[in-house]
Amino acid sequence: MGRLTWWMFRARLAMEDPKSRAWDARHGVETAAETALGDAGVAGDAVARGNGVYRVTWGGLIGKALGALDIADPGLWTFVDYGSGKGKAMLMAADYPFARIVGVEFAPQLHAVAVRNCAAYRSPDQACRALEPVLGDVLDYEPPAGPLVVFMCNPFDEATLSAVFDRWRVRVAGGQTDLRVLYLNMREVAESRGVLDAQTWLKPVARARQFVVLAPV
Repeated sequence: MGRLTWWMFRARLAMEDPKSRAWDARHGVETAAETALGDAGVAGDAVARGNGVYRVTWGGLIGKALGALDIADPGLWTFVDYGSGKGKAMLMAADYPFARIVGVEFAPQLHAVAVRNCAAYRSPDQACRALEPVLGDVLDYEPPAGPLVVFMCNPFDEATLSAVFDRWRVRVAGGQTDLRVLYLNMREVAESRGVLDAQTWLKPVARARQFVVLAPV
């Protein structure tokens, strides 16, 4: 990433931070504070797998990605956030009537915050109350059977990201074809072009600079 791109991203982070903190205050949670993974209980040799730091995903971006989902009945689908951090995407997804909402996070302190947030969350628009934060490695997590929406916001290094996609590919090849992948990046999804372009078993059903929605071919 070039110096100008990084500077623009840092400027955008500063602009979005008050919005994120206001969202937290409105819903009785804490998701906004940036946290180094090494300070959140992640072993030093594993920090790079999670790209080093937790940053809350901007609410406006999460909302746009969720709004681009092409599923008729969310009540038939489980929503899983891979690399869920403090649970912001889980909480926003709860405004949709998903069957279940799961967040998988490997940083113990971030997971603990997500547990508190899921218990404290207040929203008049909440339509799903089956919120399940899970502490664990995404490569060890086995999602439930049935229709699945998976969400990620630039949570992993390339090797981990590729391995996660491989697990979903095997799932689809085994006949569980009701899958939607929401991949977000607060800078641009093109940063992961190498991994995303390799997923020839998926096709985009919605695309923007900062998110893409993918479905099996």
